[in-house]
Amino acid sequence: MIRNLETPRSLRTWLSIAGGAVFVGLINANIVMTSGLAERSEFPSSYPYIMELSGSLCAFVLFPFVLSFMIRFPIGRDDWWRRLPLHLFGSMVFGASATLLMWGSRTLIYEILGWPRYDYGAMGYRFLMEYQKQILLYAVIYCVLALISYIRQTREQQLRAAQLESKLNEARLTALKMQLNPHFLFNTMNMISSLVHEDPAGADRMLARLADFLRLTLRHADAQEVTLGKELEFIDAYLDIMQARFHDRLTVIIEIEPGAELVTVPHMLLQPLVENAVTHATDDGGPGCIRIAAGCRGERLHITVRDNGNGPDAPSAHEGGGIGLTNTEARLSQLYGTDHTLRVDQAEGGGCLVTVEVPWHRRESS
Repeated sequence: MIRNLETPRSLRTWLSIAGGAVFVGLINANIVMTSGLAERSEFPSSYPYIMELSGSLCAFVLFPFVLSFMIRFPIGRDDWWRRLPLHLFGSMVFGASATLLMWGSRTLIYEILGWPRYDYGAMGYRFLMEYQKQILLYAVIYCVLALISYIRQTREQQLRAAQLESKLNEARLTALKMQLNPHFLFNTMNMISSLVHEDPAGADRMLARLADFLRLTLRHADAQEVTLGKELEFIDAYLDIMQARFHDRLTVIIEIEPGAELVTVPHMLLQPLVENAVTHATDDGGPGCIRIAAGCRGERLHITVRDNGNGPDAPSAHEGGGIGLTNTEARLSQLYGTDHTLRVDQAEGGGCLVTVEVPWHRRESS
């Protein structure tokens, strides 16, 4: 079925169609010429070119009307029994019009060239003979239009499917990302609540740093990816909150190779990983240390978050960390498919080591 097609309007398109008609006319003329030479027929060398070019160009003159008719009255599954007779009539009108145009144009050309009066023969038989060719041409034109329409519809369906999949993935990513914020907020608010009476000044500092963190979060609320440099700003704001709580009990070391800060990473990638590391490192009440490192490994960005806690097999390592790690894995899968790594290992010398690898996508500004 022909859908979503319209008659071409650009001059370039019509010139291309006219060129195609001339090409077909020249091919047919060469066939007639070589056939006449093979049969030793005597006729002017211009005769086959006048005959065949006039035939193809007369069809081209009628082509816009035929095209508009076919587009206006496409044959569908539900109305084919009404449209087929209509197109049969249309092909008859096309055949008769083309025959009359050829007769008139050749008569005029013969007169201009001073040849004897053009004789098209018995017109009743001529109409029938030409119609047998014109109905085939009519059917070919319709089939070509139907094929073009099918290809276009297929591409549009694929585009809509791709757009729908993209929107669905974006919705999933947004939902996963929104899960992180409440999880972080609940934990932070619990920490502030525990300090209100014991350390009011510390609770006040944590609230101020929480406000800074939320401002940064809202500023990039719609972004699924940011540069690592921007992500480290979030981590600095988060670690300020943790430093206000743990004071000298928490040491943070950040080692970023030059250029790595321009690589894009999922927004809020590090926060749940660092939150888990802080929890593990300070779980036993002793001094905690976490180390964040990032650099290039071939064409991939390699990020590690390490703590000096009791390791991934300790019970505390699985309390509260499940949401963050599961969520992070889901977001990485949505953004990169299988082209990523998220691994939790026992760190050398004790503690937990989380490794993340993503494709290296560099951005010139953050």
